Amino acid sequence: MRHQSENENVFHCTVQKSASQWILSIASDERMYRYSGLAIYQYTQEMPGGFDPRKITERSFDKPFPPRTFVSPLYIDYDNFKNIPKPRKYKAFFLMRDPRDLLVSWYFSAKYSHALVGDLGKIRQELHRLDVEDGLLYAIDSLEYHGIFKAQSSWAGSPTKDPNVMLVKYEKLIASDNAVLFRQVLNHCDIRIPNNQLNDLLKSYSFEKLSGRKRGQEDQKAHYRKGVRGDWRNYFTDKIQNRFMEASGDLLAVWRYED
Repeated sequence: MRHQSENENVFHCTVQKSASQWILSIASDERMYRYSGLAIYQYTQEMPGGFDPRKITERSFDKPFPPRTFVSPLYIDYDNFKNIPKPRKYKAFFLMRDPRDLLVSWYFSAKYSHALVGDLGKIRQELHRLDVEDGLLYAIDSLEYHGIFKAQSSWAGSPTKDPNVMLVKYEKLIASDNAVLFRQVLNHCDIRIPNNQLNDLLKSYSFEKLSGRKRGQEDQKAHYRKGVRGDWRNYFTDKIQNRFMEASGDLLAVWRYED
């Protein structure tokens, strides 16, 4: 081990369909452990079926997570996160994705590629019965019900309440120059992997390496479907836009996704 982070816990907070498994894969790489001394901890592995059935806005924890761990991914809203018992030294980052792209990603994942956990089998049957527009409307209802939009909104401005929190946008993290932002996140967490090894690490987990396709080449049935931002424009109709705005409220404005 070359370096041990000063933090007892690092929390990778987000909501579903926000590159959580990608971040988990990178964080699980031996090269990351070598420069952090933090073992990956997934609390859901200790739950029946390996998943948390609670709505994301209802996921509370009354016990601290194991020390010297990188907790990833932690699907949670800010209010429940702040109430987690924490060590004196910890850091957290919340990964935010444009909720419109998240919606489209969730739709295709639920319809084709995600493992059938919880009630996803029933959801998949329903999505195959519906056309794309009605399927996306159904997806909006599902995301609203499970608290996804509320959770995203809750994290806006959180660093002013807790300086241990960093906000990160998915769109910048997948950009061609993403090593700069990754370095900022790692510095925040006191993970001191050298630049050359970080660059190699990011190449190992690039969209091209993981999918076998160039970014933008779509496979609707694959976990790594398209790898670009703004894909929602290809699917949003007026009906979808109106229902989305009703469900998400001022979320786009709060996170400055108003293009």
